Amino acid sequence: MTKFPFQSQLAQPTRRSFLRRGSIAAVVGLGVYAFGIEPRWVSVEYHDLPVPDLPDHLVDTRAVQISDLHVGKQVGEGYLRRQFEYIDSLQPEFVFFTGDYLDNATPWHVEKGIRLLSNFPRGKLGTACVLGNHDFGNRSDDVARCAPSTKRLVDAFNDEGLNLLRGDVTEMSGLTVAGLPDFWHGNFKNEAAREVIASAVGSGASITLSHNPDTVDLPIWDGYRSWVLCGHTHGGQCRFPIIGAPRLPVSNRRYVSGKYELGGGYRMYINRGLGHTSRVRFMARPEITVFNLTRAVVT
Repeated sequence: MTKFPFQSQLAQPTRRSFLRRGSIAAVVGLGVYAFGIEPRWVSVEYHDLPVPDLPDHLVDTRAVQISDLHVGKQVGEGYLRRQFEYIDSLQPEFVFFTGDYLDNATPWHVEKGIRLLSNFPRGKLGTACVLGNHDFGNRSDDVARCAPSTKRLVDAFNDEGLNLLRGDVTEMSGLTVAGLPDFWHGNFKNEAAREVIASAVGSGASITLSHNPDTVDLPIWDGYRSWVLCGHTHGGQCRFPIIGAPRLPVSNRRYVSGKYELGGGYRMYINRGLGHTSRVRFMARPEITVFNLTRAVVT
């Protein structure tokens, strides 16, 4: 049979073309995963949370932390409602929310967010929340323009009984929860924050909520020996081998996600958040954190 000159080339692709096609397939596969799968593939992380002076009746109780919902165009209401329902199924004694409820503080975002608040999970013994920078607007020059919308969001949280803390403390069945203002847009002042922490120190068992992890490096923590729960970083949102997370919205780039032992005797946990500002995640899955409260041994 007569062979045409190009027949053998079609039947036997070159090594270079094979590698090129494999590389294209790998890139497409990673794109599908990073844009289509991981942003909705929620990881439930379980940790013990040893708290000094924890009362006997709170030992082995359950606290759930969520953060960075970014309600808006990128994060669907159905997705968030499913996460809320799951948290409710855990029947936690406490629910802690560490900021960025909205993706922006426009009237449209606030209306969308208020519709979801009735579904927001509650702890059997208490719920406490703080705001994040996006709850005031996407940029610093948004803050004044969005102030009426932010106030409406604050009022809605309080109307729902969600215990929104803005530089104050609340007591929940023997556990004091302190909430710091947002470090970027929440009119944060070191002296006022120091007074909040001092109040928590003098109240026995305590936990502090602070959206931005950079606050743990401020000189406001004298005598504090418990946990600071944070969000804000999204775990870097995209993390790569060797180079880590190229984009982190913090000054201290050591703070990405998970537990941190801090030099002053207090500790921090950073939650990766459930939402995002753009729908892409890689090696930084959205997170629900489930804590088992234990009594810390203070030496």
